[in-house]
Amino acid sequence: MAFSGILDIAISLIFLYLLISLVCTSLCESIATLLKLRSRSLSVGVAKILENQDLIDRFYANGLVKGAISASQWKNAPVEGVPTKYGHSSYMDSRSFAMALLASLNPDKPVPGVADIEENLKAANLPSGIKDVLSAALTTGVKDMNALRDDVASWFDSAMDRLSGEYKRQLKWISFGVGLFIAILLNVDSVDVATRLWKDQALRQQLASAAETFVNKPGQVSCPVGARQETGGQTPAHGGAAVGGVTTAEDVGKQVVSELNCQLRTMNDALMAARPFPIGWTTATPVDGDKDTSRNVLAVLHDTPLMFSKIIGWLFTAVALSLGAPFWFDTLSKFMNVRGAGKKPEKVQVK
Repeated sequence: MAFSGILDIAISLIFLYLLISLVCTSLCESIATLLKLRSRSLSVGVAKILENQDLIDRFYANGLVKGAISASQWKNAPVEGVPTKYGHSSYMDSRSFAMALLASLNPDKPVPGVADIEENLKAANLPSGIKDVLSAALTTGVKDMNALRDDVASWFDSAMDRLSGEYKRQLKWISFGVGLFIAILLNVDSVDVATRLWKDQALRQQLASAAETFVNKPGQVSCPVGARQETGGQTPAHGGAAVGGVTTAEDVGKQVVSELNCQLRTMNDALMAARPFPIGWTTATPVDGDKDTSRNVLAVLHDTPLMFSKIIGWLFTAVALSLGAPFWFDTLSKFMNVRGAGKKPEKVQVK
């Protein structure tokens, strides 16, 4: 087989992974939105930072935090007390966090000065992590509340970056599970698809051309950032619009509905584009002499070697899907550039 044929097979497989990754990503985003995975993650993270229950109660009673969390709840009553994991916002502005934290250290002094903060460091019940951060800031010569607030905000941002990393790792496992489910449900067997593309030149050329058309259309990879960030956004675990800003509970609800609709459209479009691929199941009885039973669910269940091959193909597909649609879109674009370059023309020999 010529290099162009091998390249078309690679492009076709990458195109398939991209399309099914769009389905997988959309499904994962819908699950994350419906189950409020980001708000749960942020709720646990803030509780770990504050440690002390009394401090947690005072922190969530602060107007900066209370108002922002209430605004993130769609058609629900304003949040009273410490919100549940499901009632928490998915984003908390670092400056608001810092101001609320400093105001919560001593309930008798809601508007503290630097001297008050130094006095609060002597409290026995102050969490060690917060005490270390404030002590380090004061040790470096911070003498005004603005600078101290900025130091605390910077520390909070660093903590949220680590939380985002943990959230992404958690979502990666969810993506793998969802990818394996989709691979089995749609019978996206990488081994079988690659074998069929190897044997069918017309099919791989058709799919490679379809991939080129797909890449040249803008806005194909994912829905725009919106409701997935519940209160707006910066990072996957705690991204969002400015806390206490213009986002209302009704706006958040509309964003949720809009994004879920976008995810459904994305899944439908991707599945329609994947129809030419040799995937899917059939229960039709094989015609006499037809040895191709790789898509017949009954034949697969009664053929151990074929079932083993299917499992390998599904697992390979699940791993590929866990890499995400943006990865496969970038990869496909690079391969299409190679394909578009074509064979380098030979130099004309001047006699």
